[in-house]
Amino acid sequence: MIVKIGRGGKSFKGLAEYLTHDPKARTDDRVDWTHTHNLANDHVPSAVDEMVWTARNAEFLKQEAGVRAGGCATENSVKELSLNWSPEDKPTPEHMIATAKGFLRHMNWHEHQVVMVAHNDKQYAQVHLMLNVVHPETGRHLDDGLERRRAQKWALAYEQEQGRVYCEQRLKNPEEREKNMPRNMYTAFQENKRDFEKSEKLLRENAEIREYHPNNRKSEEWKILKEIQKDERLQFFADGKNQFSQLRSTIYREVREEFRERWANYYSARKNGTEADKDILADVKAKLIAEQKAVLEPRRDAACAELKEARSVEYRGILDQQQADRAEFRGRLETGQDNAPFFHDVIERQNARREIKSDFRAAAHETTERSHAVKAAPGEPREINSSNSPETESAPAVRHRVSAGAISFLDALFFDVTNLGSAPKANEPWPGERDEFAVAAEEATKQAQHQERESVDAEWNSRQKAIRGE
Repeated sequence: MIVKIGRGGKSFKGLAEYLTHDPKARTDDRVDWTHTHNLANDHVPSAVDEMVWTARNAEFLKQEAGVRAGGCATENSVKELSLNWSPEDKPTPEHMIATAKGFLRHMNWHEHQVVMVAHNDKQYAQVHLMLNVVHPETGRHLDDGLERRRAQKWALAYEQEQGRVYCEQRLKNPEEREKNMPRNMYTAFQENKRDFEKSEKLLRENAEIREYHPNNRKSEEWKILKEIQKDERLQFFADGKNQFSQLRSTIYREVREEFRERWANYYSARKNGTEADKDILADVKAKLIAEQKAVLEPRRDAACAELKEARSVEYRGILDQQQADRAEFRGRLETGQDNAPFFHDVIERQNARREIKSDFRAAAHETTERSHAVKAAPGEPREINSSNSPETESAPAVRHRVSAGAISFLDALFFDVTNLGSAPKANEPWPGERDEFAVAAEEATKQAQHQERESVDAEWNSRQKAIRGE
């Protein structure tokens, strides 16, 4: 079960039009069934009008229910989400409706107005929920705090109840789960993905497959060999998509590990910083993103180019082997041999090649995970090289050298990032250990306190003048 929660919207009618019609058409062939919840009308357009009026009269509903008015007005009164079953599941409409209501109750949204629309244009069962975030009786906004985490908890309970857990990541603690790739890093791979798919398409189209069809031969056996070889080529291109996805994830994990500590320092500074630190933090974040991009791009391009080259060589090898198999098969037909052992050997060779690739990927994944665990194991001391580089220095060490002088943690973080991880000169102390920095920090603190006192005095004088009528 996958729960997808979309962004909020303002138009009930616009979302209803999209859900109850086919894309770019006025037909409704993809709509399997509809159902309304907490609405007086089962007719979708009428139900939509009811939801619109409920949202418009939120303040009036609050008054009628004795709820204190005020607060921020609800801008996006439409919430769209969908429940998606596994392709192996074949739920009935009754089961889908009951499941959707169970989800709403778990999220404490069961008292809100909902229009359900099931689509049949996917290989899996899917129901969309158009939800009115305004409560129809109290006018209150629904509770959407930590909604995705709550939805994942419900999805795990649903799969356990059905007797099969599809997403094993949900069984782990949140801090142990594989993190999704950030949007900026994912989009950075899109150009490489398009280039890779173009390369795969050229391989598929330009490969010349010369078939041999002798007269008065066993054409059915030629069809068997043709299907076996076709399946092998299709499997090759299916593997290509997986290989690109694994490459993308591997590079992302590598870069994430290299920058993990520096990002952790940044978020710690943002959490503990003041309003005056915003500009410095913005510079820190911009420089971190720029340096991370500078590391990611050449590594990504080189890896993608290497994958394309390896794929081209591997596909050429498959075509050569298939050509040799056809030549051998032609000879066997001419001599009238039994071809059942030949087909068996061809299939066994293909399966063996797949198993080798699968074992290699599993070993590579295990090695990568083990190296990540060594890097990120909590509570273990990290080795610091002789240059005391900030990239390898532990967070407690950073905090210690910051507290040694009067310089703030934020200033130390800014120093680390602006110097792009460079080590200090030989025999030169870190900035947090310099007396002049301590003096400068003290002077800055005194100046800020003085300015604050002057501001308070000026405000007091202004009030006194107003009282005297001056």
